[in-house]
Amino acid sequence: MSRTVQALPSVLFCLVIVFCMTDVLFAQGTTVTATQKDVVTLTVSDRPQHQMQSGVGASWHSIIYPTVGHGGSAFGGTPPVVPRHKKLWDSVERHADWLALKFIRLEMDWRQFEPRRGEFTWDSPEMKIVDRICQWSQRRGADVMLQCMWLNVGWLSFPEYAGDPSLEVVSAPADLDAFAHGWVELLREFRERRGYKCIRWINLVNEPNCMWWHIPNAKSADEELQYLVKATKHVRAALKKAGLDVRVMGPDMTGLPELGKLREQPWFEHVDDIDFHSYGSVFDFEDPGKLGGYRIGDRLKTTLAQYVPEAHAAKKGLYLSEAGTMAYGWGGDNPNPSLFRASLKDSELLVRTLQLGIDGFNHWSFTNRGDMDGQWQFVDTWDRKLKQWLADATPHESSYYVLGLAMRHVPKNAIVLASKISGGQVDGKPRVWAVALRSPKDKSLTLIVVNDADQSWKLDVTGKGAARPLTALHSRQEDGSPRNLAYASLLAADGTSSVQLPPFSLTIVTDAPLDKSSPGRF
Repeated sequence: MSRTVQALPSVLFCLVIVFCMTDVLFAQGTTVTATQKDVVTLTVSDRPQHQMQSGVGASWHSIIYPTVGHGGSAFGGTPPVVPRHKKLWDSVERHADWLALKFIRLEMDWRQFEPRRGEFTWDSPEMKIVDRICQWSQRRGADVMLQCMWLNVGWLSFPEYAGDPSLEVVSAPADLDAFAHGWVELLREFRERRGYKCIRWINLVNEPNCMWWHIPNAKSADEELQYLVKATKHVRAALKKAGLDVRVMGPDMTGLPELGKLREQPWFEHVDDIDFHSYGSVFDFEDPGKLGGYRIGDRLKTTLAQYVPEAHAAKKGLYLSEAGTMAYGWGGDNPNPSLFRASLKDSELLVRTLQLGIDGFNHWSFTNRGDMDGQWQFVDTWDRKLKQWLADATPHESSYYVLGLAMRHVPKNAIVLASKISGGQVDGKPRVWAVALRSPKDKSLTLIVVNDADQSWKLDVTGKGAARPLTALHSRQEDGSPRNLAYASLLAADGTSSVQLPPFSLTIVTDAPLDKSSPGRF
């Protein structure tokens, strides 16, 4: 930037200074007349483009006890269900209400409900957490996917791994009959006996292409994948025989892998719905080589843009069942996974995948200790210094008020409306992203808009989508806590409503603003 300015003639240099000053004035909320290049037009149609089969949400862990070996941070984020933690649990559920979690990835391991062959423990400390999460989900109308993270139990692991807890946790099940029987008994207890119809899916293993599905002496990753296909067929057959109307989701692969045609994958015909994880995406304007990731647009073009229509043609849903950001740093108590930059990038990923037609989006994670592999959480439940539970759950900056704020406004089974953006480019690259959503319940209109540029834009919203006057709410990097959650009315004239998009920000535009203390949009 400095070398460019030095090379400019003095007149052009002055123009650059004026342009920069304009950005500063916009950021401070001062009204400035925008030039044509500073205007972004979002045209919203009333034509449905896609309707989500579920909604947006977060991973909610039920595992309390740590694993031997690498267990990520999928344990210890959710408190035990005991009288001492009633106040904490009540606050956790209030935050779940506020965020309006509609797609819950309920994480568990086999040890917590069948520690020994045929001995099912439905009232273990961790299964009480499963029950509490299902209670909330049933009450609120959220969809639950039961996710087996890992076995972590000796009797079901391969004999070659028995006695070594670090291998038992990553072993695939040696006995597929027992594996299928366990799933049937689990679902009979929670879905049939306890009546939790919110449980719509099961997922057999977390990230099998990473490290959680090993078989002894496997000569290739393909051999382990083929064993997963065999297990999936076995479990689906057992569910059908038992008359359990629960769908199997998979393959739960991480890295948003570039697979080519989905129908050519060995697991495609054996899962009811499809899911992937994404942690490596960065903004399109960033250098993925330096950050160790991939640009959002590059990877979406070779994956979800192709996968979604192929999945839908086969009557299968397509879900991003874990999403987060590792590119800016993670591990230990690193705060970067939840800071503003990562959360805005995750919000952009949400917007762009909704535009592509995904059926559910799940953030890692709702609760998380935050002192093992980074701070990923929407809410804090754990004192990272004293290593004990907090008395109340509190919002975790910035994730709660950025990605969480966006998700709070996305209705369940949202109808994605056709829309088009004009303008909002820097050096020929789009920097403003938006999706238009219609609620199937009250027909309200919500626009989620991400401006990832370091400049302000005037946004003109046109079209026939809104039934009522539009309001806007912003999340900006400089905003502190407590957040300003007041909506401002948009200026309207001649069928166009206008709002200023602050630099590097999230903006919610809606004709049905939410009360700042009420639950989010379900």
